Amino acid sequence: MALFAGSVIVVGLRRLSGMTVEDLDRVLKPWSHAGLALLLITGPLMLFADWSRYRHNPAVGVKLGLVAVGLIVQFTARGGRFAAIATVILWTAVVLASRAIADFDI
Repeated sequence: MALFAGSVIVVGLRRLSGMTVEDLDRVLKPWSHAGLALLLITGPLMLFADWSRYRHNPAVGVKLGLVAVGLIVQFTARGGRFAAIATVILWTAVVLASRAIADFDI
């Protein structure tokens, strides 16, 4: 999660600063793809490993919804300030929702 969200947030912040993104995308794209692959493999494994614990936790639903929206925005939005702001906010919210899972453990 940190690898994928971290690289996405860095790219979004660079876009906001007005710097050229092409070189940064070229360097960080392999890292974000590796992070996404790890996220999509380990996330469901961790969720279903203790499904009885997580199914009643409201933070899990929030996190899964934010991940879905974040992936849609990440792969459909094409540059610009709005896309950069949206990705930074969404992936920061995903990280915070991940942390909230322990706080709402029932």
